Order: sequence, then structure tokens, then C-alpha cells
Amino acid sequence: MHRILIVEDENIVGLDIQKRLRRMGYEALEVLSTGQQAVEYVEREQPDLILMDIQIQGDIDGIETTRRIRERFDVPIVYLTAFSDETTLQRAKATEAFAYVLKPFKDRELYSSIEFALYRHQTGVELQKHHDELETRVEERTAELARVNEELKHEMKERQLAVEGRALLEEQLRQSQKMEALGQLAGGVAHDFNNMLTIITGYSELVINRMSDKDPIVSDMLAIKEAGDRAATLTSQLLTFGRRQALQYSTIDLNGTVESARDMLQRMIGEDIHFEIDLQPGPHYIKTDPGQLDQVLVNLVVNARDAMPRGGRLRIETAAIALDQPLTNRFLKLEPGEYIRLRVTDSGSGITDKVLNRIFEPFYTTKDKGKGTGLGLSMAYSLVEQSGGQIDVASRPDEGTRFDLYLPITNARPEEKLSETSPAPGPRSENGNEIILLVEDEDVVRDLARRVLSDYGYDVLEARQGEEALALSELHAGPIHLLLTDLVMPKMSGPELAQNLQALRPDMPVLYMSGYNDEKVLRYGMQEQQIHFLQKPFTPNALIAKIRQVINLR
Repeated sequence: MHRILIVEDENIVGLDIQKRLRRMGYEALEVLSTGQQAVEYVEREQPDLILMDIQIQGDIDGIETTRRIRERFDVPIVYLTAFSDETTLQRAKATEAFAYVLKPFKDRELYSSIEFALYRHQTGVELQKHHDELETRVEERTAELARVNEELKHEMKERQLAVEGRALLEEQLRQSQKMEALGQLAGGVAHDFNNMLTIITGYSELVINRMSDKDPIVSDMLAIKEAGDRAATLTSQLLTFGRRQALQYSTIDLNGTVESARDMLQRMIGEDIHFEIDLQPGPHYIKTDPGQLDQVLVNLVVNARDAMPRGGRLRIETAAIALDQPLTNRFLKLEPGEYIRLRVTDSGSGITDKVLNRIFEPFYTTKDKGKGTGLGLSMAYSLVEQSGGQIDVASRPDEGTRFDLYLPITNARPEEKLSETSPAPGPRSENGNEIILLVEDEDVVRDLARRVLSDYGYDVLEARQGEEALALSELHAGPIHLLLTDLVMPKMSGPELAQNLQALRPDMPVLYMSGYNDEKVLRYGMQEQQIHFLQKPFTPNALIAKIRQVINLR
């Protein structure tokens, strides 16, 4: 049963309405005469509907009372009025009343207005409920959609990173395979060249040593020898790139290497380039070939200088880098560990992306003809990798270039070594009389070495390969003071031959010679041993000096 409040200032009319409502089956509540009473009653009793006369006693009329009630309570209100002027209706309309009943009214009119108001209110309540439920569901679905969308974006990002990572790995693999193939080609060519250059420079020096300084042919022979020396430098760089150069590893302080080269580098770059060196306090020890590292530093500085013909800024710096996770990019694939980074930065013309793709290839250069061999950066690339590190480059046209050399830090400390240099002997200086077993599979190289050794007083037992050398050793009853052997030979390598001979002659020293350090030799771990080595091409003076040094160390 619906509870209905009556607000009517004429008491007789109010009681009449109360009776009518009860006959209609409603619970008729009190009859109130003022708006203030109505507001207080609604707050206390919460009726289901209010019949509100527009003209009532007190400070506020029925319209204002309705406005105040509707602001605070969700109660449907039906106006009762004897006035129907436009102004009153507009004021009443603004309060959103549910129905209007004009006095005098019949029961049917009152009943239909009440039922319409109750139905409209109930419908509104249900609509609001459905709206709230729908809004809640929309919010939930929106939140779920946002969550799924975030997961999708995260998955897409992961897939993108995976694709980019795979592309980077593929690019690194292609680059590595390309550099490996070029290195094998370059190393093989350089090895053959070194044997020929040994003949050119060796016989040139033999002829020069037998001629007087006034002989006009001496200058011609010196020119031949100088050309051979320049070619030997190129093949040495090729061997480094091909990883077939026998590197002379030692532990050095990188800061000390850079600092000792400061004055030389300053003279090389000239006065129009601002040159600065910033070394992180060390020392920072690395294991590499000091001579090759010096050459790499020179190559990088010369390239930077050539990129700044009108002057600029050149900076060399070192910094210790500790990686707790891999560092990869276009050129790098560094494993976690401790490294020292040697950075060379210039403000020059920069390098295009197209050139960067080929920057470490041998013989690739953008310099004018005659101003570069294209081997400097390829040599740097190989030296750093053979030293356990990697090299990175970043550049943009007109914005300069930055080279980063990452070299692993070693716990070892530099060892004081006996000097391995001795004055190059001239003809007949400090002749020897020892017996030397010479083993070389290249006939022309063996003939040259035998001739030089014989000229300096040594007795020579010569063999083309290992088995022949073993047979000579068995037939020779006396001592053999030195084994001079090529590293890489058919059937039996130099180290294998030395091992067999030293089992019978443990006091016999060994001097190896080669145009490169083959992978087969690397498997013997020779670069980790204290061995005596002579790099081809060599001159007669260098050969004699090295032999004398090794024999004297016994």
C-alpha cells in the first residue's frame, strides 16, 4: 500500500482528499499546511508520494517546497492547484513535478494522476538501476579492454624487440661471416706474398752488403729493398686482419701506452686541431700486442685528422666499463665482464651509413688514390678481436665520428723482459760456428737462409720437411745448436718436429719462422708460450741477429 502525504493549507479540502485516498486503497498520511512542515516530515517519514498544493501558507509556496524536497529526496510529487496561468505552470515545470491536477477534480482524475506519477517514478528508479548496472558493466568491460590492450601492446612490443633482436643477430652473423671470409682470403694471399718478399728483401740486402757505398747500383738495390719493406708492412696488416699474424702478446697499461704516444700524435695531427687526452686514473692492464696497438692508435688518429682538413677537435679517453649483462648493437656483441674502453672522437666530416657497412673491410677506403691503403681499420678490427675485445663505431655526416675499443681487463701484471733487440750485424760481424738444422718447405726461402747462414760461418743441415729433418738428426752424431724451422709445413708442423727432436736433444733451442700463425699452430697454444719467433719476410741481418740472440740465451 502506497503512503501518500497531503500538503494543503485549507483543512477541509485536505481532509476530503485524505478520505478519497483511503477509499482508493492508499495509506493517506497527515495533512500539512506549510512547506517547512512538509520538508521536515519527508525527511523523517519518507512517503511514497506527495500531493502538493501550489498556494500554501508560510514563507515558501508549494513550488519552492517541491524544489527543496526534490533536491534532497527521491519522492514523486503531484501538484494540486486552482491556478493554471502560464507563469505558475513554468515555475512548476522547472521543479520536475510528476503530474498536475486542477481543482476541483474528480476521483478518477486524482487516481489516474497518482498512478501515473507512481508508475513514472518506479520506471525512473528501474531505469536508473539499469543505467547504473550498465555503467558498472561498461566500466568493467572498459577496464578489461584496457588491460587486454596493454597486454597486447606489451606482446607486440616484445615481438617487435624479438624481430629487431633477430635482425640484429642476423646482421652480426652476416658481418662476422663476411669478415671471416675476407680474413681467410687476405691471410692466405699475405702468406704467399711474405715468402716472395723474403726473397726480394733478402737477396736485395745480400747484394747491398757485398757492394761498396760508391757503387751506382746500390741506390737501385736500396729502392728495391724499400719497396719490399713497404709491401711487407701491407702484408703484415693483412695477416693481422686475417688473424694469421703471430701477435706478440704481453700485459700492458693502456693509459701508459696512450700517454707515451701523446707527443707523437700531437705532431701528426698539427696545430689546427684541438687535441686532448682524458685518461681515467688507472692503471688498466690489458693483454695485447703493444706494437700493433700503437699502430691502431696511429691509424685512428690519422683518419680523424684527415676528416678535419679545416681543423676541429680530437679527443682520446679511457674508461673502465663493468657490464653485468650483454651489450649488443650493429657491431658489438660483448659478454658481461670488465673492460677498458679506449674512445677516439673527432668533429670531422662523419661517415655515411652506407660506408659504415663496409668500414672494416680490407682495402676499402674513401680517401683519394695514394692517400690510404684501406687496411688501417681492418687491422684495428682484428687486433681488438684477437685481444678478446670488440670495436664499435658511431657516426653521422657532418657530425663527427666516434670509435670505441673495448678490451678486457686482465688481472695479470707486466713482466720485465730481457731485451730481444740487438744491433743488426753488418757483413761478417760476429760470425758463428755453431751447427744449425734448417727446415723449410719453400725451396727459395730455404736456399736464401742456408746461404746467409753459411756466409756467417754457421754449419747448416737443411731439410725440406719434418721427416727428412728427423732422419738428418739421427745421422748427425754431433750436437745441433739450434733448430730453425718453418711453423706450417706439410705432413709435420714445426711444433711437432720440435717436440720429436727435443725428446732426443732436450737442450736444443728452437727458432720458428712463418708468414702467418695458422689455426693449427694456435691449437698448440704457442702464443701463450715463451717461444722464439721470426716473422717473414725477414732480412739476412734480422735472421743473423735473431739466431745469435737465441743461441746466446742457452
